[in-house]
Amino acid sequence: MIRKYKWLIILGIVAVAGGSYFYLHFYARGINALLAFSASYEKFDKAISKFALNRTDDLGRQAGEALSDLQARSTFRLSSLIRNDGELMDQARVVAGLARSEYESLLVASRALPSQAVGTDSLAKEFSVLTERRKAAFARFKELGGINERI
Repeated sequence: MIRKYKWLIILGIVAVAGGSYFYLHFYARGINALLAFSASYEKFDKAISKFALNRTDDLGRQAGEALSDLQARSTFRLSSLIRNDGELMDQARVVAGLARSEYESLLVASRALPSQAVGTDSLAKEFSVLTERRKAAFARFKELGGINERI
């Protein structure tokens, strides 16, 4: 009986192995994209915090580079094997957009003249609001992706 169905059994094993490979490949690629975005976010968070404390050109450049990396990593595509795939992709773009707004508001505040002290107070308030919104958006991203569970 085994001789009669030998090729059918081999074909079944190859099909199962191939299907498993593609499943794991696309799933792993999605998880790696989520983790890379999270790492990029952490890098941006540290860079923007340093820039906010000490507004030097070098720290501004580092924050700008971290923002560029964050925005590039926010355009990932997830397969439907990842739970909440559509919401995760949207939320990553929201986080990157808020990060850009936060960085731009900090640049404007750092370039303000001392005679414009009243304007800088409102810019500082706007910056802190944007920071809180960005952190809340990233917390939502982590919740959707189960990032804490995966690490």
